[in-house]
Amino acid sequence: MNILQQTVTLELQAHSSEVRRATAWLHAEGQARAVPEDVLARLDICLHEALANVLDHGGLSAAACVTLLLRVQENHAMLTLCDGGLPFDPTQAAQAPRASMLDQTQPGGLGLVMLRANAGQLDYRHAGGCNHLTVTVGWSAA
Repeated sequence: MNILQQTVTLELQAHSSEVRRATAWLHAEGQARAVPEDVLARLDICLHEALANVLDHGGLSAAACVTLLLRVQENHAMLTLCDGGLPFDPTQAAQAPRASMLDQTQPGGLGLVMLRANAGQLDYRHAGGCNHLTVTVGWSAA
């Protein structure tokens, strides 16, 4: 099987200390599969935002596992995050209204905005007791 068609995986503990390892893995595997740097940057933003949401809102203990899968086909990369946290579909979630005045601004609340702005496509399913969020980012063929 061609390296570009292989799915590579990484298992992480559901802890913020694992984010750096996830980023390093994404960049190393993406570069090995000739994913353009700008695409890796977009995937990395999505990875950070999705992991932050899982860690902050998923109800997982630090002993829980999060699995990442990366697959590259032709001119697009698909990153899937699988976790056993509370079901949450970011493709259907309403975006929080933006504050009209600076003094009304609250920290946070931009995770979905960042995810949607950087993903070419978002797909979600809940199966086998797990959330499966797939972020797809494409690029122009050279």
